[in-house]
Amino acid sequence: MKKSIKWKDILMLQAVFVIYSISSVVSKFASGKELFSFEFILFYGLDVMVLGIYALLWQQVIKRFELSVAYANKAITLLWALVWGTVIFHEQITIGKVMGIVLVMIGIFILNMGGEKEA
Repeated sequence: MKKSIKWKDILMLQAVFVIYSISSVVSKFASGKELFSFEFILFYGLDVMVLGIYALLWQQVIKRFELSVAYANKAITLLWALVWGTVIFHEQITIGKVMGIVLVMIGIFILNMGGEKEA
């Protein structure tokens, strides 16, 4: 069953994946703490909370998309991982990383546009 995809829905989907990508940031912070220290438990508790929020929002998003389309868009978290890694953790951006992410984004765009043409 094809559904009409609106730009508002696509933006909502991408916002949900930004929230999902924050989980990786919180997990990386937790990994730098001593096992079972207060900070470790705090960061992993925050991680569980972020994932809980993501799960609730994901349930709302998949009402608006075919599951295959919504799940394929999850690859956009690669872009957010690059952004967070660069801004927060001062990791290097390489041409290979950029090319890979651009390729994934082109695929996501094609998948999203293909849904509109068939509808």
